[in-house]
Amino acid sequence: MTLFHFRYRRRLGLLASSALDLRETEAMSRHVAECASCRTELARLSRVVEAFRADAALDRPLPISSEALRTRVLARIRASSPEPAAPRTWSLAPAMAALGVAGAFVLAGVLATRAPAPAPGPGPGPLLASADTALNDAAFYERLEKTHTRANAARYLAEAQDVLIQVRAAADCPDSPRDSVDVTVEAQTSRSLLKRRAALVSGSRGTLVAAQGVMEEVEGVLQQVAELPKCTRRQDVDAIARTVERRNLLMKIDLVAQELVAP
Repeated sequence: MTLFHFRYRRRLGLLASSALDLRETEAMSRHVAECASCRTELARLSRVVEAFRADAALDRPLPISSEALRTRVLARIRASSPEPAAPRTWSLAPAMAALGVAGAFVLAGVLATRAPAPAPGPGPGPLLASADTALNDAAFYERLEKTHTRANAARYLAEAQDVLIQVRAAADCPDSPRDSVDVTVEAQTSRSLLKRRAALVSGSRGTLVAAQGVMEEVEGVLQQVAELPKCTRRQDVDAIARTVERRNLLMKIDLVAQELVAP
């Protein structure tokens, strides 16, 4: 075992994938020829690489454009990242301000002890206070309901987006021609989402007006997926995927979902 054995061992995967330049390949090959454990590991990695290369799925086009994927990943990162904490700075100004406020309170207390107490005036009537409380409660629950509706709409769009991505990457149907794919799960999920959308829109009371256009586009495509048979022709799935890509629907879903959950 040479001094650089572990350095070579970490690069065996690159050697198996033919990802090294000529000089590194020759150096790695000389080490492998002298090291039994690295020869065994290289043989195992080479079998894995060959298995990946034999997978027919590698020749299929990506189910989502790179720009839409970038937009979606950045949106998820922004949604999950905490707000950066403000840097802590030291200054005498806050301490002086605090002392000033404390002094003002002390002076106010001294003056209050020397001044005569004002005569109590009539307070707000119970009916007026009750009305104000009822109005505040109504406004609070209305805002809460709208927030809940927008969050449900954003969740619906995210699940619909997953279906539109997954249907493009559906697996081949077993015991069927090679040009057919199994979309059982995607069709069933689409039917469930369509029912949820109907209930969501009917109870939104105008809260989702800004998302209405995109939701209608999503509904049209989900309807097509919901009507697909269990084993459907790949060309039919590809046609739906082209529609999604032509309309930039995945990117639209990301943008609208961000607006729905924005404070």
